[in-house]
Amino acid sequence: MPVEIHQVRTDVADAWVAWDGDPSKDYAYGGCRLVGWRTGYEDAVGVLCALMRNESGYKNALINLAVEEGALDDLSDALPPGFTRARVGGGRCIIRPASAAVAAILEDPQHPEFRDTILRIFEPLGELLNSLDGKVKLTPDFGKFAGVSDLLHEFTPHVLGIHCDSGGCGGKASYSATGVTAAYETLEFEGLIKSSQVTLIGSAGAMGTTVLADLIDRTDRDLTVCDLKYDDGSAQPPAEVPRLTSVPDRFPDEALSRSSTVIATTWGHELQRSNHSLLQPGTVLLLAHNLAIPTGVEGIELMRQVSRPDILVVPGQTLTFGGALTSRLEWFSRQAGITAFDKPLAHQVVRRVAGHWARRLTRRTNGHGNPYEELVATCEPLVA
Repeated sequence: MPVEIHQVRTDVADAWVAWDGDPSKDYAYGGCRLVGWRTGYEDAVGVLCALMRNESGYKNALINLAVEEGALDDLSDALPPGFTRARVGGGRCIIRPASAAVAAILEDPQHPEFRDTILRIFEPLGELLNSLDGKVKLTPDFGKFAGVSDLLHEFTPHVLGIHCDSGGCGGKASYSATGVTAAYETLEFEGLIKSSQVTLIGSAGAMGTTVLADLIDRTDRDLTVCDLKYDDGSAQPPAEVPRLTSVPDRFPDEALSRSSTVIATTWGHELQRSNHSLLQPGTVLLLAHNLAIPTGVEGIELMRQVSRPDILVVPGQTLTFGGALTSRLEWFSRQAGITAFDKPLAHQVVRRVAGHWARRLTRRTNGHGNPYEELVATCEPLVA
């Protein structure tokens, strides 16, 4: 099916919205992301389509399949009407600022001109979503912005991630962290995590701090952390937790050389620049970012190099279900007239789906080898 791409042009930014064009789906869903103001049209559309397919498309396909395979059957009575029957496709939005000055405003939610500037983009973007009759729903989650979804909600109902008091799921970081810890617990239960050593890379970020708090609660963990924010003094790790020195744009050698579980809640792309040959036998590497592995042939080749028979690498699409899954729960809750989002239920739902895929992929590969290729083989027919 052909991808549909729509453009919104304003004096402060251009925005592009893409969805997979599959009329059999209830709707298409994805997040938003800023790109550089100098990004050319072809590059912008390339980023848009890659995110729509390999992030949003894959993740929604995994959720659809998990529901079909019964991952949420024990919660069916608590789920809102229509949720378990829904099938969601991939969608995405990118925003390209018109100038360096506008980019500086949009990258800083505390900037005095942020609200007025973003509303000039969101008003026509909301009109576009309304004109598509709900075929596409977005979460404007680019960067570190709380409450931005509520601004788009002023112009359209087809925005997810709105404030909890309005029936929305709110910020997604805590739900994504639940997916990471659920996968960790599942792999430990399956006997694939055998060491108590855990290194958490990116432990001072929005998701990393929540994962860190959960790991600290596990008093038997031998925990080490690292984050660039610790090194520049803008954040401090817990006093009782040892830390490693971070390295920009790559994973520290010392973090990879520990025989342990390594959890990376970073921006992605670091693995490509890292010395993954240092990974020790028995290491489990959880890449908690959707695009931590490059798309296409490049990603498959990288995973063939990293995923040796005695090393297990779990891709981010199977960990960070927080946004795609809780936003789906939000939509059907709102449709049912529920005005106070059920956060405990949402965490349970994320736990079930993340655990389902941690078991499914690792059992298919006998607990080692290359779950990424299994992920690709599973998702590609579903997003084609």
